[in-house]
Amino acid sequence: MRLFMSAENKGKRKTFRINPWLAKILIVILVVVIGYEGYDIYKEVHEREVAVKEYDDIASSAVSTNPEKDPETGEESVAIDEETGIPELVIDYDLLSSQNSDFIGWLYWDFDVEDDKFDFTLNYPIVKEHYANQYLHVTFTGENNSSGCIFLDEFSNENFMGYSDFLFGHNMRNGSMFGSLDSLYKMPNREALSEEPMYFYIYTKDAVFKYVVYEFESTTNGDDTVYAVIEDDAGYDSYVSRLKNLNNYNCPIDISFEDRPEILNLSTCSGPHGSSKRFVIHAVKVGTMENT
Repeated sequence: MRLFMSAENKGKRKTFRINPWLAKILIVILVVVIGYEGYDIYKEVHEREVAVKEYDDIASSAVSTNPEKDPETGEESVAIDEETGIPELVIDYDLLSSQNSDFIGWLYWDFDVEDDKFDFTLNYPIVKEHYANQYLHVTFTGENNSSGCIFLDEFSNENFMGYSDFLFGHNMRNGSMFGSLDSLYKMPNREALSEEPMYFYIYTKDAVFKYVVYEFESTTNGDDTVYAVIEDDAGYDSYVSRLKNLNNYNCPIDISFEDRPEILNLSTCSGPHGSSKRFVIHAVKVGTMENT
């Protein structure tokens, strides 16, 4: 029912007053909430900065390169071995092993495309976890930190000789760890990725392994078709058959799976914070150089 104001009440308005004590309580609650959120943001940013410095220091002390200068631009880059095509990195394996007994190798990937804003370099030590999520929030030197460490999961072969091994890393907002891998699907001209093969490398004390990106996909945490533990030839063949049908990326070189080359998968979070979405890059081992 629509109500009408009587003539005698026209122009009069009711006023509402908040209890002063209630107002003070609300203000205190608001200040606490803002303070907590501010501290949370500060802590997250600070942890990222601490982790970035840690890994920069590790790379500076344990990895040396043979730089070469571009005659046209003057820019320096890591020299590439002409015979093997592998970047010339010298890794101090003994130093890294002394810092962390779970150290098993070094990951290097220099992703360089025409649009520089999508470029990234992965240059990190790798550890082997002994139980689930051991290094999810622990850095290489053992510090509690949300950046964690790049780790090979408990079901993977520590010598990178499994049918399908998995490397995990956080998708950090500042692009560190695996925070830049989504460049592969964020590029507006994704077709350009198929013009040249994308290689990355795993350096171990005994050998250097060369991998080429074969496919990538978006999935969810715990998807058994993606994160399957492959234990025999039949399981491997089934997994490869699935990869061939993804059609998200066209690898520009022919890969033969007849001899069942080892597959290495790079997995990271995707989507908003706390989401179950994951982004996985599937790569195939295409070369091995023994360390002398």
